[in-house]
Amino acid sequence: PAVEQFGASPPIELLRQLLTQGGCYDRKQLFFKQFVDLSFLAACGPCEGGRNTITPRLVRQFHLIQIPNLSEDCMRKIFMSIMTGFLQPFSAEVRELAKAMVNSSVEIYLRLKEDLRPRPSKAHYTFNLRDLAKVFQGLMMVVPRTCHTASQ
Repeated sequence: PAVEQFGASPPIELLRQLLTQGGCYDRKQLFFKQFVDLSFLAACGPCEGGRNTITPRLVRQFHLIQIPNLSEDCMRKIFMSIMTGFLQPFSAEVRELAKAMVNSSVEIYLRLKEDLRPRPSKAHYTFNLRDLAKVFQGLMMVVPRTCHTASQ
């Protein structure tokens, strides 16, 4: 949500009021509406591509769990183990391609993620690890009886 001139964001402040005071004011009837038995679960991404930061006043109401991004080596190791396991029934020539497929796919993913970052002036798709996994999911649709050599 857009930040107003004083640095607050009305939707964020409404959520904060619900969390801290247990309700909000009805401006027509002029009374406080109490909400009971509410549970809040929130998720957010990094503040880039036109996304604003969340105010510390709201963040302090939550228990924070952060999942760090995978390193390049971790991505290679995960997808390498998946591909080597998948390629076991294939010929030795095809099995040798696993390392090249993994390295090139991870390299392309990392370059796309860095070069095509969303900006406020040019918002577009944000690449994530699911996209890389979909590449390998597509590669694993090949069956051994139709792929005997590396050129196939």
